[in-house]
Amino acid sequence: MIDISQKDKFLINGDNSNLEIKDIISISKGEKNIIFNEDLLEFLQKGREQLEKKLKENVAIYGINTGFGGNGDLIIPFDKLDYHQSNLLDFLTCGTGDYFGDQYVRGTQFIIIIALSKGWSGVRPIVIQTLAQHLNKGIIPQVPMHGSVGASGDLIPLSYIANVLCGKGMVKYNEKIMDASDALKLASIEPLVLKSKEGLALVNGTRVMSSVSCISINKFETILNAAIGSVALVVEGLLASKDHYDMRIHNLKNHPGQILIAQILNEYLNNKNNNNSNNNNKNDNGYITVTQSDDIQKLDKSVQEVYSLRCAPQILGIVPENISNAKIVLKREVLSANDNPLIDPYTGDPLSGGNFMGNHIARTMDGIKLDITLVANHLHSLVALMMHSGFSKGLPNSLSPNPGIYQGYKGMQISQTSLVVWLRQEASPACIHSLTTEQFNQDIISLGLHSANGAASMLNKLCDIVSMTLIMACQSINLRMKSVESFKLSNNTHKLYSSIKKLIPPLESDRATDIDVKKITNAILQNKLDLINLKL
Repeated sequence: MIDISQKDKFLINGDNSNLEIKDIISISKGEKNIIFNEDLLEFLQKGREQLEKKLKENVAIYGINTGFGGNGDLIIPFDKLDYHQSNLLDFLTCGTGDYFGDQYVRGTQFIIIIALSKGWSGVRPIVIQTLAQHLNKGIIPQVPMHGSVGASGDLIPLSYIANVLCGKGMVKYNEKIMDASDALKLASIEPLVLKSKEGLALVNGTRVMSSVSCISINKFETILNAAIGSVALVVEGLLASKDHYDMRIHNLKNHPGQILIAQILNEYLNNKNNNNSNNNNKNDNGYITVTQSDDIQKLDKSVQEVYSLRCAPQILGIVPENISNAKIVLKREVLSANDNPLIDPYTGDPLSGGNFMGNHIARTMDGIKLDITLVANHLHSLVALMMHSGFSKGLPNSLSPNPGIYQGYKGMQISQTSLVVWLRQEASPACIHSLTTEQFNQDIISLGLHSANGAASMLNKLCDIVSMTLIMACQSINLRMKSVESFKLSNNTHKLYSSIKKLIPPLESDRATDIDVKKITNAILQNKLDLINLKL
């Protein structure tokens, strides 16, 4: 059972402009309780009274005293308005597929509270107070993943959360799956009886796609940190030149993400011991020198590395920029009033619009899917260099400890290639696949949750790809240490290498390595590796 008295508090005041993605993550993990500003509750009550005044004046307001969607031209009898809202939840309960993870659902519960607390949804204070009780006491609705088209918001999945408020549906409570009615009794929470507009306010909106997106962006940042660390380890293992990360180069390009990646790589590669150690043509100033001759001369190696090594900041630099931009878009969305109709809390005027459309999230998360694939492609190229003796500066094929007898990481490379291909397939944008639905009322749909769910699924694969790269990079370093007596890691790459080595042993003979991938993936997601943080 969650001890709510011991947790930190997050104050909801209606404005909530101080909200950050990290707060959503913290609350989605059950680390904070929700509390309300009393002035906010009074403001919500006054706004509700304005709505009820309009209804008594027999003003036709969509979804409150009219039918829903394509039935918006049908007027509902006054004595059926409350039933109209509960019936809305019933016919929307048609989701399919696996259930969302607990963190996504808790994030959604919180984002619903944020949206309704703006005061433009016409709900009574008891609605957000009850939802906060569910969140604080750990009542987690079982919400199917499939059903939203992101047009009138995430109608289908949100109906499951709204139903649980009313004591209907299934939940997880105290780590057990049970009827919502039973969980509410155990938690001493009264079921909510919906009034006019409140069902619509709960199910209209971009709350599920926002939750999945916020959690995914946070996860992507964590994985990107590890990916950049893996690039640094590969540079070390391949005895690659560090001159390509000279800040004079990157400052002249002037892209902030590129500059950041170069800075991080320089911070990792702060020791020059291995820099061009495989080249005998360098003078004391670090320049490659040649003798005058009429004949073609061959150097020990090229004066510059291949693109995956040389251009890592230029290639990957767009990714941290896109993560930062995504955070801005997501924060705006989370802090918005995004149901329909909106009710002016000062006048009661109904405002029929479409703030429930998830196009900003769809386009943003479809872009993130491309970034996920970009990182995967890049790491795949680096691994290919390490795995072939013709490109690895003398490392054995497949990083085998004893070529011929042992196959090394051949199986891991094949498995990584499979994952990268999956990501390429899944990177296709969802937002372009709009289809007309719901009596031609929803004739354009955003598919925002499709985009968000797609990115979330892809991140699981990317994390394994990064794990494999880290493991194989460490093996290249293990082999280099055995073959080059003077080989020495830079200070920060040594810290990262050591934190990985504590979790998995070097490959001395062929063995199953799937457990190694799981260990490093878990270590990445739990921030247990000694990585340099991008601090986006």
